[in-house]
Amino acid sequence: MKNILKAALLCIPFTSFAEEPPTPSQTLFTNVHVWDGKSNGITKPINVLIENNLIKKLRANKSDINAKANIIDGQGKVLMPGLIDTHTHIAVPEQLGTLTNDVDFMYWGISAAQVTEDWLMRGYTTVRDAGGPAVGIKRAVEDGKVAGPRIYPSGPVISQTSGHGDHRAYTTPHPNMPGNKPHAMQTPQGFELLCDGIPEVLRCTREVLRSGATQLKLMAGGGASSSFGPLYTTQYLPEEIEAAVRAARDYGTYVMVHAYHDESIIRSIDAGVRSIEHGTLMTEKGMKKIMEKGAWISPYFTMLSLPWETIEAYVGPQNAHKARAIYDGAKKQISILKASGYDKIAFGADVVGPLSAQRNANNEFVVRAKYWPPVEVLKQATYNNARMLKEETGSRNPYLEGELGIIAEGAYADVILVDGNPLENIELLATPYESLLVIMKDGKVYKNALKLTTQ
Repeated sequence: MKNILKAALLCIPFTSFAEEPPTPSQTLFTNVHVWDGKSNGITKPINVLIENNLIKKLRANKSDINAKANIIDGQGKVLMPGLIDTHTHIAVPEQLGTLTNDVDFMYWGISAAQVTEDWLMRGYTTVRDAGGPAVGIKRAVEDGKVAGPRIYPSGPVISQTSGHGDHRAYTTPHPNMPGNKPHAMQTPQGFELLCDGIPEVLRCTREVLRSGATQLKLMAGGGASSSFGPLYTTQYLPEEIEAAVRAARDYGTYVMVHAYHDESIIRSIDAGVRSIEHGTLMTEKGMKKIMEKGAWISPYFTMLSLPWETIEAYVGPQNAHKARAIYDGAKKQISILKASGYDKIAFGADVVGPLSAQRNANNEFVVRAKYWPPVEVLKQATYNNARMLKEETGSRNPYLEGELGIIAEGAYADVILVDGNPLENIELLATPYESLLVIMKDGKVYKNALKLTTQ
């Protein structure tokens, strides 16, 4: 009898006990011209199949989709990779003085959430935040608490005393002195940490990495927003920068620095820094050093799209002379970058402050297109930026399932559908609310101005 029962059980197919695999979520874009992020032109109309959060197939057919698939008729528009900005400050949603003196952390967080969502709705599916408490925002985005792009957070910037990251009022005591309590701005959950000497730099570096930063941001020179960091200064000694670089390498990642002139650029690069932010007052000497070491440079030119009076009002009369030097230097820097023929030029707008100011970031496309062909600017803001994030972030890279900045099979489904051809009219990206018909990040549609159907 036992043998008969065994035989009967063996005759039952194992599949009867197995659960049916879940039907993958699919979206099929039909009738779209594709610019893939690398090519010099767009394709003829094709279909692109998204499955879950990845691009499944280019030149797909309707026979490739399941019964529950969503279909978006692209109407002959251009599908391209989602935009990437390598120098945002989504976690600084007001002027620094306002965050220091006039609002509490609840207001700060709500304002940052508003700014974060707006970056996504302007077509940016990935950003590298260049200073501020963006680690928590990244977590909130990934937990579905707020809509926003993928975020590579730097955490609070690391600055020497009296450096570009020292935004204390003149009479505010130093936060590291015995008996003093640091302001919220000068904490691991704030905008900046003041650290002097190798031991303090190492402590700050490790504290920022512990908090969840994917890379580090050091201030290696002065800037327009800091009252006690003159532009001519070179900040941090070589051994201090090198200490941060070595600690970051131990965590599998890199250091980016705020630097304007040759001295700060050369000192930083020689210490092992991998990304120069701005470089606005550089000469060919500084550019040569960047190229020798194969580092990246992330300039910003959005300011050139704004009237000088707007910039002067934003930085205030005490810093207007520094802002003017940067404003004038940006025009000279463009010619240096173009003449170099260097390909490791990132796309970042470096806008900071309230939502009204951050919305100027898309003007970066228009300014750059006056000096580079539109397709080169688009490559900077997609494939090139993705290449930098992948190459430099290393073991700290939180997005390894697919490629970023490209439309290819197996890449992340981070795409935007443009009402027109941005290779011919890049100004379309400067009016994103009108020109972007579909915004998809990680396979999820966040905006669709077209008709969505199912089979």
